[in-house]
Amino acid sequence: MAQRKKKKKVQSQHTTTKPAYKGSPDKAHVVVKKILQVYGLAPDTLDSFTRLQRSYLFYSPVEPIRVKVEEGHRVPRRLVNFMAESTHRFMRTHCFGDASIGLTCLEFSTYGVSLALMLNAAPSSHLFQPGELEMLASVAKVINYERVVKDLEIVGKHIRKVVMMISKVNFRIYGYTWQIRNTAGVEIASTVFMSSEEPISIRFKHKQKERVAFRVRAGRVINEPPHNARIDRWFIFYRDESPSVYLDIYIQSHALQRVKERMDIFPAHKRNFYVMEPLLYMHEVRSSPAGRPMLTCYFMANDRRVCLGYFPFIIQKNRLIVLTFLPLASSSTMTGAYLCRQLGLQTEDMVFLGMDKLSFYLTVDFEQIPMLKEAIAATEIRHLMEYAANDPEMNFVIDQKKTQMVKRFFERKAEFEAAAVDDYGEEADLQSAPDPVEEQTAAPSDVLHDPQ
Repeated sequence: MAQRKKKKKVQSQHTTTKPAYKGSPDKAHVVVKKILQVYGLAPDTLDSFTRLQRSYLFYSPVEPIRVKVEEGHRVPRRLVNFMAESTHRFMRTHCFGDASIGLTCLEFSTYGVSLALMLNAAPSSHLFQPGELEMLASVAKVINYERVVKDLEIVGKHIRKVVMMISKVNFRIYGYTWQIRNTAGVEIASTVFMSSEEPISIRFKHKQKERVAFRVRAGRVINEPPHNARIDRWFIFYRDESPSVYLDIYIQSHALQRVKERMDIFPAHKRNFYVMEPLLYMHEVRSSPAGRPMLTCYFMANDRRVCLGYFPFIIQKNRLIVLTFLPLASSSTMTGAYLCRQLGLQTEDMVFLGMDKLSFYLTVDFEQIPMLKEAIAATEIRHLMEYAANDPEMNFVIDQKKTQMVKRFFERKAEFEAAAVDDYGEEADLQSAPDPVEEQTAAPSDVLHDPQ
């Protein structure tokens, strides 16, 4: 009799579904006490209830935030993972409410929504007596579903920031919706669905050449549609225009490439965020030495504005088109013009030294070059250096080789100038630059020329 062949065990092609997260009773009890305290209630408010009653209120099956791709949209897996890891890291390390209470955003999102829903469902349960229901109703007035979801906006702001970090106006814009819903019975699921939008481009003519620019926009945020960047002409020219005339903001890929080269102290996702936020929401206009208005690239750190560079632009019809990105030390900016005159530098010298890159100001030991230190201390570059010194993530170290190169450059320059004084009997006036103007506003001119 022929032996029967054993069937090969084939692994199932279906992905297994992870069971819903269930917090331990002890953990839930501790977290609920924190939640009560954060909302100004006594932490022992619910201690008088029986274990069964607390089990009904506290221990409902819940799960931490999941990140998925919305059906019909395209988001690379690595970006989905980046969103999930970044969000969970934020929720584990950031506290909600008074930091001394120690309620993390992860604990709040896991147990806070569940507690609010179960407080609302308590009257339909047979577990509570009328007096107990009155107590629960008083707690529910403070901790209700609408308020908890609104307070979770602290997490929503982080998710929104991450979405801006990974979006590229010349490739794809990402957005998200956030759903908190009952999946089965009292099981609560909190899911972020990532969406995507294709870029919007235009063709325009400039200097007898046809070019391409991309519309600056942010992706969908929950129920809000994608946001298109616009700026009122009044912010540029300071003229009373009624009604207001809004300009749609576009940017060339060339500008994004210059950002990549010159803003080299930040990883790609942060660099993208620091560029997009001031173009989308935080419009500020400064003047160049020639009186040309430019948009400022900056971010806020501890209520202080940290400037990173400038965006020269042209206006065509109702479009503001960003042409390039100028570093802080460009001779076409107030800061760069001051440094050139104060130090007797040309644009080529600044590029040779590397002053057009932000890493220059974090890797050179200015203590060894007092002349350069004094000049930089009088400009807004000092804000960037102070920010880097106080941020543990900015762990740049001094490059002694570069420092020595810069030091030798200024020493030889001083020797050459001293020799010129001996030869001609007069000293070049290198101190005639005006004080740097950090808050100068745009000149009221409609004629926008190209940056030098």
